[in-house]
Amino acid sequence: MRARAFVAIPAYNEAARLPKLLEQLAAYLKSDPQPADLDVRFCIVDDGSRPEQFEIEARLTREAGLGDAVRLIRLDVNQGKGGAVRAGLEIGIAEGFDYLGFMDADCAVSVREAHRAIVYLSTTHREAGVTGVIGSRIRMLGRVVERNPVRHYLGRVFATFVSVWFNQAVYDTQCGLKIFEREMLRRHLDMPEDTRWVWDTELLLAMLDAGETIHELPVDWQETGNSKLSMMRDPQTMVWHLVKFRRRLRARALPPGRSERV
Repeated sequence: MRARAFVAIPAYNEAARLPKLLEQLAAYLKSDPQPADLDVRFCIVDDGSRPEQFEIEARLTREAGLGDAVRLIRLDVNQGKGGAVRAGLEIGIAEGFDYLGFMDADCAVSVREAHRAIVYLSTTHREAGVTGVIGSRIRMLGRVVERNPVRHYLGRVFATFVSVWFNQAVYDTQCGLKIFEREMLRRHLDMPEDTRWVWDTELLLAMLDAGETIHELPVDWQETGNSKLSMMRDPQTMVWHLVKFRRRLRARALPPGRSERV
């Protein structure tokens, strides 16, 4: 029986970058690199883009001729990256896909790398009970990681802060490639409160806090230079959301009727 994988791709006013994504999807699907026991589908989730942007996205997706393998859905109201990813994952869960995850529309992590992560998870899930795989941007022999130095070092400060403060041995919390086993994902999908930049970090931390078995997979990464994340404004908001989320995690761990000061 073939395992089925579902990849959500959040998109907000991405008409200019969509051709590259669709080109990668077409090359991946037409070269048929998938193992005989794996079927991968993609869902581009338009996060309430401007009407003219969505019209272009719809035309490009239609003209790509990828059929049922790539669908485009539209959210009526902008919900933020996390909200868009969650909307896509809920569709995949409802349709019974075995493995579900997400990647960014800018192809900083390529479709081929997403495929590699899915194959890794499907294999280790069967053999060792691994229930999640996250991409990790580690510059090492055999991997290519091209990042803006400022973003790299600020990202390392943030990731180290998260790892130490939540007592989890995770190297890269923010890489935009994460794949999970369905039932494990279902158990934790309601935990994240943020709907923007730290949604996936909160989801990951909830899973790790519950003792789920998740592996980091070094991936190739090529920064596109068009991130919507503001390095001046957004990190403060991200930290504040994690402060609140840590309180929520600790409250979840307490027996009923008890409270604990954070």
